Amino acid sequence: MLLTETILIKLLKDGNQDVYRSIYEKYFGSLFIFAKEYVQEDEVAKEMVQDTFLKLWEKRTSLDNDTNIQSFLYRITRNNCLNYIKHLKVQQKYHNFSKSKQIETELNFTALNHESLEKLISAELEEKINKAVLSLPPRCKQIFEFSRNDEKKYREIADELNISIKTVENQIQKALNKLRQHLSEFMTLLLIILTTFFN
Repeated sequence: MLLTETILIKLLKDGNQDVYRSIYEKYFGSLFIFAKEYVQEDEVAKEMVQDTFLKLWEKRTSLDNDTNIQSFLYRITRNNCLNYIKHLKVQQKYHNFSKSKQIETELNFTALNHESLEKLISAELEEKINKAVLSLPPRCKQIFEFSRNDEKKYREIADELNISIKTVENQIQKALNKLRQHLSEFMTLLLIILTTFFN
């Protein structure tokens, strides 16, 4: 039986170890590859990912029911890798690396700060948009998806649904206003993160 993410979160919050184990088995490999791209060493990458799953278990009861498990795991792994690289820099352990290794690690640190953050933000923004679209009234949702997903022109939508172009325009505007309301809190938080991150 295929469980929805919401049910998985609920079972995980209840301490279901079978669900926890299934999440571990599903994501460990990809998280390991993700971590190794930045910390380079197998054992360190394993340590970063194991710590991710430890934090998942420790924080399970505080997870929101609509938490995206994949985004959560990648975000924690990314933070673990950042902290590891920062620790190396603070402890001045780069003298144990060759010059090329130092440069490679610095480049990875920069990439992790920018590219991974960009991907994560993009994924989470898309998730927020999809949830906002799902909350729209049926007709409004249908018209918006025709425009956004199928890239149909207002005239095409009006002809297909046998309604006026003005009605299409009004419904699109209604959808955009709804999306702005749903995304306002996320965009405020995003602005704070970016301001902190790049200063």
